Amino acid sequence: MPNSKSSVTSPLGSLPAGVGVVGLEAALRQIATRKTWDVQQPLPTTRELGIRYGISNASSCRLLKRLNDEDVLWRRENGRYYLAEGRDLFERRKPYACLLRKLQNWSRIYQGIMSGFSQAFGRNRAGMLFVHNEALVRHADTAHPPLHAGPPAQREALTEFFRDTKDQVGGILLDDIWLDEVLEDFADQLGNAVIVCRPTRLRGLASVAVDFHMSAILAVGHLFARGYEQIYIAVPFQGAAPVDLMCAAAQRAAVTLGRAIDEQNICLVATPEERTVFINRLKVARCRVGVFCPEDNVALILRRSLREGGIACPEVVGIISGMGTDIVSDQNMTTLKIDFESIGREAGEILAEGTHRTTTLPAALVIGQTT
Repeated sequence: MPNSKSSVTSPLGSLPAGVGVVGLEAALRQIATRKTWDVQQPLPTTRELGIRYGISNASSCRLLKRLNDEDVLWRRENGRYYLAEGRDLFERRKPYACLLRKLQNWSRIYQGIMSGFSQAFGRNRAGMLFVHNEALVRHADTAHPPLHAGPPAQREALTEFFRDTKDQVGGILLDDIWLDEVLEDFADQLGNAVIVCRPTRLRGLASVAVDFHMSAILAVGHLFARGYEQIYIAVPFQGAAPVDLMCAAAQRAAVTLGRAIDEQNICLVATPEERTVFINRLKVARCRVGVFCPEDNVALILRRSLREGGIACPEVVGIISGMGTDIVSDQNMTTLKIDFESIGREAGEILAEGTHRTTTLPAALVIGQTT
């Protein structure tokens, strides 16, 4: 009995004819549109395609990468290219890895994010693999700033992760603490990945974050509207992208609104000593001061410090927190309410779709007793 495989057409021979980069692109788009290529079958290598269409290996490689970005093709973790539909076949039932800070260091932010993320994958019956890294964030005492892992520790952690998981996951959710300069070193291994709570400059990596610009406009504009003559930005700590981005956005928002914030009014309040200096400045202020603090825990500490220092709030000093978790909403503080659950749900949908897009979500201003 003859071997049935002997009658199968050569993969190269089944591609439409053509010459050059234009010919190769037309051929690939044709087989993707007409479904004439087996989605389980990898495309010929870039070298084979280069020979077939009379172009260099580098040219065919650049074209395949571009078509991957356009979701015409899909690059598997092993480096081979398939039609985009092949992703669902190969990634079906694979768990989605969540590369996060250590569990007990989860703030209410990540509780909300993971709630939304699990909702997205619960509907699709996809599993989740939690990879908690103790070194990412150390925050034993909330009265002091957290310690964030630097590039060497992050590179070591990602090297270990990819060595242990290889092709075992269908996508990756990344904590906002991961640095772009580190992720860039692992770009070929990230594949279907999304980072939450901050944007990214890396092409091919999706992101979901709050709209920092419009959020800051809401906060700073509200303080001006309430009659506060000077705006102070209380920086809770540095080195965390969402906090850094919100502080920078607040400065730009003040400029946009026509009243720039004096540089000396951008104050670090990460430690008890720094907060004491800050409160003492407020005691001698000669006008009404509006304070914007992007982190809820420190905002709540500042409110208590105002009360203990005998500073009337909101009559003399008003304060807005920048996240809107229950620790400030339960205390009826004015806050920017960020829907972290929606951020997680959107991230889950992006991974399920296998798309690479940047998404920003609005925040809402919730007015309480502190402004």
